[in-house]
Amino acid sequence: MQKTKNTTWKQRLNSDQYLKGRINYIFKSAKKEREPHKSILNRLKLIIYDDARYKTLPNYMRSNINGYIQANFEIMHEYIEWVHWYDNRFVGKKLIYNEKFEQSKVKSHYVYISTQKIY
Repeated sequence: MQKTKNTTWKQRLNSDQYLKGRINYIFKSAKKEREPHKSILNRLKLIIYDDARYKTLPNYMRSNINGYIQANFEIMHEYIEWVHWYDNRFVGKKLIYNEKFEQSKVKSHYVYISTQKIY
């Protein structure tokens, strides 16, 4: 397959639509498979940012693609929640504070809703 140089408007628009479709696929499969945030970032780097279709786009179109990625990350917040582990035991959102509570034993992460799978 020949690499595109995005020299015409039609090529630029096709590259823009292609990249947005790939971004949709990455985020849709991440939601389905409950992938960690780091994995999503790695896939974006490999599939989008290293692609000649992205690198040869003008800056204003690249910023549009980057904004599209940011919007998808914002949508991911509907699928995750902030929860806690206390003394390596999952306690969810209900962290119990009492006289024996020790802050150093608390670990918190974003996880996919209704799971313990770390985002």
